[in-house]
Amino acid sequence: KRDMINSLFKYGSYYNEYFLFGYEGKNASYRNSFITEAIRLSYYPRMNSAKNVETFDNKYLTYKKFENFYKRDMIRIKKLRADASPNMNELEALREFVGEHDCYMVKPIYAAFGKGVHKEEFRAYEDVEKAYNEYAKTGAVLEEIITQADEMSALHPSSVNTLRMPTVMIDGEARLFHPSVRIGIHGSVVDNFSAGGISALIDPETGIIYTDGADKKGHMYIEHPDTGIKIKGFQIPEWNVAVDMVKRAAKVVEGDHYCGWDLAYSTKGWVMVEANSTAQMGAMQIVTKEGRKAELESLIALM
Repeated sequence: KRDMINSLFKYGSYYNEYFLFGYEGKNASYRNSFITEAIRLSYYPRMNSAKNVETFDNKYLTYKKFENFYKRDMIRIKKLRADASPNMNELEALREFVGEHDCYMVKPIYAAFGKGVHKEEFRAYEDVEKAYNEYAKTGAVLEEIITQADEMSALHPSSVNTLRMPTVMIDGEARLFHPSVRIGIHGSVVDNFSAGGISALIDPETGIIYTDGADKKGHMYIEHPDTGIKIKGFQIPEWNVAVDMVKRAAKVVEGDHYCGWDLAYSTKGWVMVEANSTAQMGAMQIVTKEGRKAELESLIALM
């Protein structure tokens, strides 16, 4: 316990990171090589402009900025005060949206780690007005469901299995920084690593998964526990297309040099799921127990 507390103050490692990064019995050099949660948060002001924070934190603003990459419909219902009148434009947008999509994803406007994300059917509501009033209590974005292509469904059919594609901008060009795949587990519709999913690292040159899978409880997976498919060696489909998409997206927002792009392989090809200018960096280190701090700091020096 003393060592965990010492590591928190000395390296900024949260208590779960102490075990996930394998600190037990390791020396100071090893422990200091990791980008811990406390250290991670100190990097973003050095890499990204404060003026762009809202663009990435607000899921609907992110969608509007990168709509051409999303390739699907999304609407926003703003939170209303209890005594406020309905926003008629949003009400009509909802009416049109559910006319096209009777089943859809609902997400909080501001959210992380997959929290609050769930699938709904419009028939659960008596009418459009009732649905609008319910969404307006907290605010929400409603998103057309991504139909995952067979190639990525092979990993786990119940969830849309996504790529986390971090990019760093150096001299106006985007470079990949330890991309990974996130895979759902046990019937979950969410693949998020923080919500219990499995993560594995991808070779940035070939698009082949080169590690076994790992979850945030420290379990390792040679095969997916539900589908039995071997994780290491799996070829991500149309890898060059995915890489080209994130490299183009990275140039859209001026002033930001680091971003984590989430992509899904749909029946329309690669589509953007969301973008995170404060993307977590745990999975890229947990899977192989390798710290990335020195590498990232050397890149920051070039930004």
